[in-house]
Amino acid sequence: MKNKVMFSREAARKNVCTKSYPPIPIRGSRILDLSSVVDQYSQLKLKAGWRIYTSFDYVYAMANEETDTDDLMAGITGDESPLSYLQAAVCYHHLMEYSVNKTDLISQAILDDDYLRQLNLMGKWNIRNIKRSLNPVFFYDSLMHPVVILFTYHQEGIQVIQKHIHRFNYGSYKLKTLQRNWAILL
Repeated sequence: MKNKVMFSREAARKNVCTKSYPPIPIRGSRILDLSSVVDQYSQLKLKAGWRIYTSFDYVYAMANEETDTDDLMAGITGDESPLSYLQAAVCYHHLMEYSVNKTDLISQAILDDDYLRQLNLMGKWNIRNIKRSLNPVFFYDSLMHPVVILFTYHQEGIQVIQKHIHRFNYGSYKLKTLQRNWAILL
């Protein structure tokens, strides 16, 4: 692990107020331009000529009639700072809300140590001793790929803490994700 940077949960939120982004469509073939979602994050932008769309409940990137359905992050770039990778991870999940392959990560569910202390003070946190930090973290793995790890807390039904790992390609914002339950509170 190299160049480890820890963040608060507030760093993962959208931080630019721009034009509103499209509402999540009800199933159908309506084509929506989702490019304005990327504009909500200060460290990210679309590559020249690229747009992000949703149609038939799938999200994809497109540039000059070239469609990249394998990775919707192909059209996104940033300043390659740790914050930009954190924002790219959250932006990815935001874009996936428009697809049939929704993820469980929403920015309001992201944990950090300060938020845990607040939950504990209000009596809403059942786990007393966690020996590690649950702050969002950025680092480079052994192959110099940027990695972002986030923990989320879900209270629907059984309380669950999920761990989300985002491993970016070297030199781009294309990513692979892994999500697993980290703790289940009965």
